[in-house]
Amino acid sequence: MTADEDGPLRSDDRDLPVAERVGARLAEVLDTAARELLTRDGDIEHLLGLIVAGALSTVPHVGRAGVSLVERRGTVTSYAPSDAVVAELDGLQDSLGEGPCRDSIFDEERVLVEDMAATGEQRWPRFAPAALERGVAAMCSFQLFAQEGSAGALNLYADTAHAFDESSLNIASLFASHAAIALHGTQRAAGLDIALRSRDVIGQAKGILIERFTLSEEQAFAMLSRSSQQTNLKLHAVAEWLVGEATRGRGGPPTP
Repeated sequence: MTADEDGPLRSDDRDLPVAERVGARLAEVLDTAARELLTRDGDIEHLLGLIVAGALSTVPHVGRAGVSLVERRGTVTSYAPSDAVVAELDGLQDSLGEGPCRDSIFDEERVLVEDMAATGEQRWPRFAPAALERGVAAMCSFQLFAQEGSAGALNLYADTAHAFDESSLNIASLFASHAAIALHGTQRAAGLDIALRSRDVIGQAKGILIERFTLSEEQAFAMLSRSSQQTNLKLHAVAEWLVGEATRGRGGPPTP
């Protein structure tokens, strides 16, 4: 591997064997990502950008990269694409309902396309020609596991066929595993943050009802719950409405 392929090499790295240089570079990238995550906890967009940048600078022969995540209702959305080509191909896979990324997310842990022209045409007859037209000759998608099933996939692209050798696949697999763990932790942190904010607004709403109607805490919560059922809104949505109305000084709380 050259210095251009794995990023700038320190002077004390140049005398190391290729495998050790790659390992040192990977450790450096992962360490940097971990440090940045500590300062931006819960920022999924930032995390995915770190994953893509790390893959590009670490995995040999990778020219493009991106992450696809499964959204609600099974929609696969592109995040942090390294360029417009990746964004287009991610969008095509979702709209066409076929492609290595989708197969990786829903069926397999890893999908390797060594030669898009040779195997892609058979497995993905609509996606493969589109990838070839955009200069993608080889591709590998690694499933990113979440707490329940798969959260998405790390997608790596190369402009030459058979670009992914065993060494590059091993490095990419290690990076994908680290990325999946970091992604799961960030998603969980984001979910906990939302849950805490929801709990806070419900507490504020209960306080408003307790003050206005001289209710107990249990009675105030029951009033919110009944309003939630009658309006077919989630409890935190009712609480947000009540707090908003009280802040603006108009309207009244849901009737019991």
